[in-house]
Amino acid sequence: MDEHRRKILWLLVGLLGVLSVLLIWSEVFTRLNTFETGRPPAIAQKAPPAPKRPPSRPSDPARGSSDPEAVEIIEFADFSCVYCRASEPELRQVLVENKDSVRHIWRDMPVANENPSGMLAAVAGRCAGEQNKFWEMHELLMTSRSLTLDGIKDMGRALSLNQLAFEDCLNSGRHVQSIRDDVAIAQEYGLTGAPTFFIGKQVLTGYVTAADLRWAILKAKLGY
Repeated sequence: MDEHRRKILWLLVGLLGVLSVLLIWSEVFTRLNTFETGRPPAIAQKAPPAPKRPPSRPSDPARGSSDPEAVEIIEFADFSCVYCRASEPELRQVLVENKDSVRHIWRDMPVANENPSGMLAAVAGRCAGEQNKFWEMHELLMTSRSLTLDGIKDMGRALSLNQLAFEDCLNSGRHVQSIRDDVAIAQEYGLTGAPTFFIGKQVLTGYVTAADLRWAILKAKLGY
């Protein structure tokens, strides 16, 4: 009887040993193949190259400080873009706070395939710019609920533009190709989303807050 019990005991010990090994291997396998969050690790993919800043041009609309040493915020954006419109009041607040040391430069980057009103609005901005009222039109375009042709014509009247010249500019489409060229330039330099902000050596993409911009401006002033 004692011998039988010993055999049973050794059998149980062996089974426990096997179970222990299996449990240890299961734990090792789990740790090797999951993060602490419990989710499987994503397959490593090569990150796309960071966007590069296209050269600035004297013809680009600019507002803010005229000091040559001013920090430049170069924004590539679309008047119809939700994140561009949401970022605008944040940007405007920071420009007021830094009116003597920051300059904002606008570059058109409408995503025409997704929302044709972006191209129409970009053309309207340039047509208003012909009458030295780009920034006034910019504000109306950014806050308008509907960027339709009739609505944009009403904006021209609200700004007391030469309405005949403004509507002739809209209807002629003479700015369309140059806007398309600017979109091609943005893509050539790796820009993939609107808005994209270049501030010193930094690149911010998507919705930004005033705090984001303040921090980027401070780093640019310090040379980072």
